[in-house]
Amino acid sequence: MRLRSLYRCGATTLLLYEQVALADLGIQANDVDTLKSAAKMVAAPMMEFYDKNQTEGIPGKLTGTWYVAGAMFMTLIQYWHASSDDTYNPIVSHDLMFQSGENYDFFSQNYSHWLGNDDQMFWGLASITASETGLPEIPGKPTWTSLARAVFNMQVARWDTTDCDGGMRWQIPLYLPGYTMKNAISNGGLFELSARLARFTMNSTYAQWAEKIWDWSASTPLLQTNRWYIADSTSIEANCKDAGNTQWSYNYGTYLSGASFMYNYTNGNEQWLERVNGLLNSLLGTFCPNDKGGNILSEVACEPIMTCDRNQIGFKGYTAMWLAHTAILVPSTATRIYPVLQGSALAISKQCSKQPGNTCGIRWWQSTWDGFTPGLESQMAALGGITANLMYFKSTAPKTIDTNPDGKEDQIIATHEEETTLDTLPPIGAADRAGAWILTVIIMVTAGGSVWWLVKT
Repeated sequence: MRLRSLYRCGATTLLLYEQVALADLGIQANDVDTLKSAAKMVAAPMMEFYDKNQTEGIPGKLTGTWYVAGAMFMTLIQYWHASSDDTYNPIVSHDLMFQSGENYDFFSQNYSHWLGNDDQMFWGLASITASETGLPEIPGKPTWTSLARAVFNMQVARWDTTDCDGGMRWQIPLYLPGYTMKNAISNGGLFELSARLARFTMNSTYAQWAEKIWDWSASTPLLQTNRWYIADSTSIEANCKDAGNTQWSYNYGTYLSGASFMYNYTNGNEQWLERVNGLLNSLLGTFCPNDKGGNILSEVACEPIMTCDRNQIGFKGYTAMWLAHTAILVPSTATRIYPVLQGSALAISKQCSKQPGNTCGIRWWQSTWDGFTPGLESQMAALGGITANLMYFKSTAPKTIDTNPDGKEDQIIATHEEETTLDTLPPIGAADRAGAWILTVIIMVTAGGSVWWLVKT
């Protein structure tokens, strides 16, 4: 019997969104109970979308995309930990482990021919989230930390010093469009994964790689620390001197999250605090526009003209949860972050008003449903925004190996040519600290003359 039947049999949660028709989700300021109730209502249709959109019933594989399910599991793990609602844990645990593949490295031969580094990275972040929250381990399988480590090992083995003196390419196979690009989410995501592994395991090798990725990013137009600006991409053809300047919230969020974990790992290093503050100010200034209320997250590159694709819809949900991490790990930032988390949650409550079932659009700042056809991604973003508030109120720092000893690292034998082990990673030298950056490809779409940003389909 598929594990999915477990939540079907527990029909109370799934039917909730069909039975309740409210003007909005009913979130009230500073009221944890209403946040939990709203999150439950948002999660139920999301999981039904998940069930309906799996490719030929393959656990964790959504039609037309691979990484989105990994991002969804990351969101659901944070939701469980912040709300104590374990309804979906059996599905999350089973399907997350299933998608780790035959070698437990999220590089299955079924998908490896079209994967980007950012795709694999999201599954690594889901895995380290499982370790940090204490998601129960699966007997007879590698630990969640081991899965995150396997992603790290594979990715740092792809660190490319041939072009631009370092950095992660966007795509993995050389025949894919985007192979000659180095983008923010691939590099920022690996930076975040390295920082979180460093803090969880207390292994300094991960911290060294986090420093290395940061330094390389900051040596390129991708991470412009003189004005705390993150470009989305750069190209090898231009020796990583050009920039794709479209602004996406998750690029800022992943670098901010990584910096906050490094601040905590280094016991309050002032340099990391400066980096956290710089990125936070830019993120809030860019993605909480005054004409949208000033305290509500908005994906400004696509929401105003309603051109967000399925990838971009999810960005601010991840960013909200990374903001919550920052508020917890760097307490001095909390007074700036909480008003945005609260404002976003109150706005989500009104936006998720499509009937039947109070499903969600994408413009949180619009006080009624925006007309966008709800789907898994819009529900996931809303769940991330609400969960971020629950994380803030719970205010529990992510676990480490000391508080989650079950999350120890196990060696997973490398079976891919580019994979290496943590103990044999190349030393970090000055030559590695040059720059590449971060891109995701801008494709001009003739229909309506809109710009469509392909992150990964």
